[in-house]
Amino acid sequence: MNLIKKFMDQGNKSDLMTLPSGEFDLLRSKRSPRSSLECIYSDASLSIRDAGKYRYELIVKKVSEDGDTILGEDDEDFSDDTRSVLSVQSKKKEEEWAFAFSKDLGFLKTWTKNGDVAFVWKNLNGDEPGEKVQFVLSHEVQHHDIERFLDAIYCCYYETTYHRPSLSASPEAMKEIELICNTAGIVSEDYDNSGDRENITSIDRDNDSDNEEFQDANDSVRAIHNTRMNKSIKPKRAPSPPQNAPSGKQLLLLNADLYLFDPMAEKFLKQESLLKISIIDVGSYNYWLSIEGKDNRLGTDISSNINPTFNSSKKSFVFNYTFENITLSYMLGFVDVKDFKKFRATWTETVWMSLNRDDWNKLPAVEKEYINDPAEALTQQLDEILHIDGNKERNLESAIDSSSSEDEDDDDSEYSSTILSSTSFGDSNRSALSGKNSKAGNQSLTVSSKNNRSYVIRENKIGVFKTGDDLEFVTTIKDVSDLKGDSFTPLTPMMYMEDSSMIISDSSNRNKLYKMDLNRGSIVEEWGTGDKDVVQYGPTKKFDQLTAEQTFVGVSPNGMFKVDPRINSENKIVVDQSKEYKTKCNFSSISTTENGYIAVGSEKGDIKLYDRLGIRAKTAIPSLGEAIRYICSSSDGRWLLATCDNMLMLMDLTVKTGKNQGSVAFLKSFPAAENAKTYILKISPEHASYMMTYMKKPIVFTKAYFNTGIGKTEDSILTSTGPFAITWSIKSITQNADKPYSVKRYESDVVEDNFEFGSNKKVIVALKDDVSMAKIRSFKKPNKNILIPKETINEFYQ
Repeated sequence: MNLIKKFMDQGNKSDLMTLPSGEFDLLRSKRSPRSSLECIYSDASLSIRDAGKYRYELIVKKVSEDGDTILGEDDEDFSDDTRSVLSVQSKKKEEEWAFAFSKDLGFLKTWTKNGDVAFVWKNLNGDEPGEKVQFVLSHEVQHHDIERFLDAIYCCYYETTYHRPSLSASPEAMKEIELICNTAGIVSEDYDNSGDRENITSIDRDNDSDNEEFQDANDSVRAIHNTRMNKSIKPKRAPSPPQNAPSGKQLLLLNADLYLFDPMAEKFLKQESLLKISIIDVGSYNYWLSIEGKDNRLGTDISSNINPTFNSSKKSFVFNYTFENITLSYMLGFVDVKDFKKFRATWTETVWMSLNRDDWNKLPAVEKEYINDPAEALTQQLDEILHIDGNKERNLESAIDSSSSEDEDDDDSEYSSTILSSTSFGDSNRSALSGKNSKAGNQSLTVSSKNNRSYVIRENKIGVFKTGDDLEFVTTIKDVSDLKGDSFTPLTPMMYMEDSSMIISDSSNRNKLYKMDLNRGSIVEEWGTGDKDVVQYGPTKKFDQLTAEQTFVGVSPNGMFKVDPRINSENKIVVDQSKEYKTKCNFSSISTTENGYIAVGSEKGDIKLYDRLGIRAKTAIPSLGEAIRYICSSSDGRWLLATCDNMLMLMDLTVKTGKNQGSVAFLKSFPAAENAKTYILKISPEHASYMMTYMKKPIVFTKAYFNTGIGKTEDSILTSTGPFAITWSIKSITQNADKPYSVKRYESDVVEDNFEFGSNKKVIVALKDDVSMAKIRSFKKPNKNILIPKETINEFYQ
């Protein structure tokens, strides 16, 4: 349904939008001597009609038996037995009812007792005070059409009220219009908007078939607009076991209310009260979450992929559920705090066991405590939260709003339009740039620290961009080749020797590293690493790339090493400053601080901290079960940032108790009763539902970075997933603010993004086929308009 014609003010009195099928009823007070619910048309259409400049009407038309809408002609032979002789308007021969828009008309979307969506408004021409009418929508009308019709109603109300185009209306003004409409149209308990409706077909929710193990997810989408708000009733006895759950050992059985997030309304709507919630061990470290009620049944594997999120203040658990490329957000609301904590503990244990394929009971008590603690990250204990006063909450919101604009200059531009196509690399067409595989696109971004340059790798080419006040293409380094002339695609680039050179690797030869002279645009040296397969490498100290320091450090799957190109042999490993473990470590990442302290992450999810190479770790941080892809340290060693596939971990490495209080875990280990304070950073399931539905793929984060610079304090975090660049405020994280991140959506996927060196204001972004620069202030608090195009949100309701 195209709304454009309505807002272009074409001047013709036409029906702008139509909902083709529904029942039209007259509602009276129960105190009326007449029928409280009178069916006028059992099959009707509802339209918005343009009645002149800034004037609109609601039009209800009777639909004939063959499905055509009667256009208002008189039919002397027509007889409708459902009409009451007591209604003045019922005596009319016209098959069309018209209601002029006014501030008194009201318009409310509601639900009948049968769960049917209905629109209710006042019958200002009725013969009884307070008379209302309702249009009960047929199940055949799709939900996204209903919402678009409702949006159009509000626009018409705005234009009728203010006599100006609704396109100029602010979001606040439209919210006010919505409130006025809803308030005027409220149906009190003095009205019965359902009655006996034998001719209305209700949705068959008979889910007791033995062949139907869980409710079809399409019913869940339909349930968004079939919602009835039920009061929660505390169970008087323990629930009986679910009937259709998979076979296995039942680890938990509780009651909870089920809610579904409505993407259009941006809120959770209750689906059913007191469903049976069970966690089942189905064998081989696989676990199942079963949710079973009278009207709803669904289930899912227990894993981190469903974006599980706990909220202590609401005693709730939110998760994502995906089917046919549509991602929904469900919420379980627990009546009892004990039930909530029991569910959270069982969930944490089963997720850990499924990720690690090991028994939870084998873990030491201190590691169990550490793993359980991040389950409450970003939420305080319930008793503390309940005592937060309104001023503190407002201060937190203010902190989030201001964190991205601290120290900003007066320039209001956002650099959001500063985008250079990667065709600037020097080829006139993209297929020539990409070589044989034109779909390869950009692969990585490296930001220099000294000369305002950024380097983007695209197959065997390196694009060079200047990042000053604006983004500017400089040159292309083409056909990256080793000393024998063999071309390859460079990986894991690292700035080196005062940013005059770059260290790169080749995926086909993991025992060799290459030095590229950026001034000459070619590889000038090759260094062997013996029998060590290089996984990642970095500077010996965080800012060594600003100096002439030649050594650097790296990790192999089972060890750490230092490389010194000055060693007079093919193998450049410094033997006495390297360490090899006999056990399988699966090291995946390495990072250093300004003083040269070293952090190493692994595929198993654990982290080791060293004050120097060649010795035992000072501190070992247990695994939460998620593989660590990348790791980043703050310059002073206080903060550690680990990137996992669908979450980030921000760790405070300050020792807070004992004789080493005030030190960092690189130098002194934590006391037995203490571990690193870890904040789990995730996209909320509600926002993830928009993003994953738009992307048609799960959330996978790119390498996360701190803002950094000489003498600068890290206060922001930057990463991306799909076309979304995302930034967090560390201040807001530590204050436990709700959803402390901002988002910027691009037209294509973000390959990698990073802060400009020495700044938390500018962001450089490598897209699949373009390079961009933006100001942090162009990132916005996420909502449906920021996260998903308007045309895509309709997919939730199809």
